[in-house]
Amino acid sequence: MTDRERQGWIIVASLFVTLVFVFGSGYNTGGLFFPHLLKHFGWSRTQLSTLQGFALPISAGLCAPLIGWLLDRVEARIVMVVGVIMTGASFLIASRVDSFGPLFGAYVLLGVGIGASTLLPCSLVIANWFGARRGLAMGITFAGTSLGGAAMTLVGNFAIMRGGWRAGYIALAIPMFLVVVPLIIFVVKTRPPQAEGITVAQASDALPGFELREAFRCRSFWMISAAQFFFAAVAAGAGLHLITYLTELGYSASFAAGMASLALVFAAFGKLGMGLFADRVNARIALTCNFLLASVGMILIFGAARSVVLIPFILIYGLSLGAPLVLVPMLIAESLGLKRFGSIGGIAGIFNTIGAFVGPVGAGKIYDLTGSYVPAFEAFVVMCLLGAAVTYSCRSFETEQARQPSQPVPATA
Repeated sequence: MTDRERQGWIIVASLFVTLVFVFGSGYNTGGLFFPHLLKHFGWSRTQLSTLQGFALPISAGLCAPLIGWLLDRVEARIVMVVGVIMTGASFLIASRVDSFGPLFGAYVLLGVGIGASTLLPCSLVIANWFGARRGLAMGITFAGTSLGGAAMTLVGNFAIMRGGWRAGYIALAIPMFLVVVPLIIFVVKTRPPQAEGITVAQASDALPGFELREAFRCRSFWMISAAQFFFAAVAAGAGLHLITYLTELGYSASFAAGMASLALVFAAFGKLGMGLFADRVNARIALTCNFLLASVGMILIFGAARSVVLIPFILIYGLSLGAPLVLVPMLIAESLGLKRFGSIGGIAGIFNTIGAFVGPVGAGKIYDLTGSYVPAFEAFVVMCLLGAAVTYSCRSFETEQARQPSQPVPATA
């Protein structure tokens, strides 16, 4: 193993730990706090859903283009450290609130912090450090979101049981400052060492890929954006309401939280497996298959009241839950190149944000109107099938490049 390869895998390990604490705490514990906040404040499910379904994803989505633009121009670790500090601060603020407004503001800050420190910067760093083994590296890195969700759900649940939901938020904040910030500062680098004097922006310009305006003319950009929407709507919507849904089927709150954690463990294996699969085929085929698998999992949720159906549901739902976090960045690189990876990923991430709002809030509204989650889960099945269709219609970079309008040749004297 060369020094560059060794350094690349060390960076993978550091990003894995970052995602365990930041993404695992920020996105995957929303369902854990949901029933406790519901009981303590007496808010409606629709109102409470806006925390995880509006404040967090909308703030993350609105700042995504700026984050992407910055990542194409400055070192990733700078953007990430600021994001981690904001994430930790948001948890501390949430632990002290007594009304909905400040809690909503804390989740807005949480969304910006997570957006600046997790998916997009981690995707960019891995895409720059790895080529042939990119799927494996992405799979290992993004397994941190799922394993982190499982671990931090248990940590948060333990803290809540011992000291209440306020203690739960504090328990999630502490590792941000003690572990993640120092790790990023000392380990993470945007890309392998360049020639002396080469800036991040100059190194980005030298990579193959489309400029942002060219990407907008590619069918793949819009299909990837649509896939982002469908994935986020299903993952965020089902993830937020799963624990509550299982408790209403008659399972205990602790058992329901355990099932949610188990699904996240399976999601880690799904990311790794799909990353390896994408290395052998391509990201387009792997993501299409993952959406089809997710539709099967969502169909099984209708029989989750029986343990004989609950277990395969948790297995399939978990395996397909987080794999798009690995496969979508790979698909962007395969279809649109690396030159403006940050900017393109940031713009496409807006559609992820919209989906992350529509899924949780829509499911909460449907429940408030009908008294049942069944219509919402039926909609999630359809979204999975639509996600498979738009993903399959993406093109390779070479095909997209050939279909770009030819540039006029300047006249010479």
